[in-house]
Amino acid sequence: MGGLSHFLETDGLATTQISLVREHTEAMKPPRALWVPFILGRPLGEPNDAAFQRRVLLGALDLLERPLQDVPILVDHTEEADGATELDGRACPVNYSPVEHDGSLANRLADEIESLATWYELSVERTGRTVFGGAAMTINEVADALVAAVDGSVAANTEQLSAGDTLRLAGEDLKAWVTEAATAQPGKMTAYALKAWFWEQTVAGETLRAAYESSKTSNNESWRYQAPVLIPAELR
Repeated sequence: MGGLSHFLETDGLATTQISLVREHTEAMKPPRALWVPFILGRPLGEPNDAAFQRRVLLGALDLLERPLQDVPILVDHTEEADGATELDGRACPVNYSPVEHDGSLANRLADEIESLATWYELSVERTGRTVFGGAAMTINEVADALVAAVDGSVAANTEQLSAGDTLRLAGEDLKAWVTEAATAQPGKMTAYALKAWFWEQTVAGETLRAAYESSKTSNNESWRYQAPVLIPAELR
């Protein structure tokens, strides 16, 4: 977006943006940017908090009123989202007690998906939306594709998508599906706690980490290139 803003401004269109990675914004020097101290994927801060999100948006839009001599300008948003990282924010945590099977990654992931299915449906019913579906697969097909990638088997979902694109979208879908299910449960979990929970306590997070590790030795160049996108930088 920083590069695009330079292009748009040459045609006289004033731009502003929200930045999650300060280092990138400092390097690209877009005309106007508001840096926010939130985790990646949460550019507006707290989910389901319209007042908080409105303040962030207004902070970015206010930069359009700055005089031209201030450009380029990078302003820090001083209001932080709830940064608590405790994992006890949910009043009704899911019990992942295994059923009788061989304990394989595929079976454990299937168990987790089954235990969260009702919560995911409730999330969609309450919000009327979901970001799941980018890979054009069911959640079980997503799980199968990612487990296969852990075992070194990668394949494209369509003629238009490479194997890397397919698995990246599948990974994003798995994260979206599981986290949307979690946010439908009673109690409130902050974005930071949700991220920690996903990567530290779920089989879905374990699967994505294992798929990433497997991608390092994959013969498929597109998958080796795309896989790191799915994993937070601190876990690579």
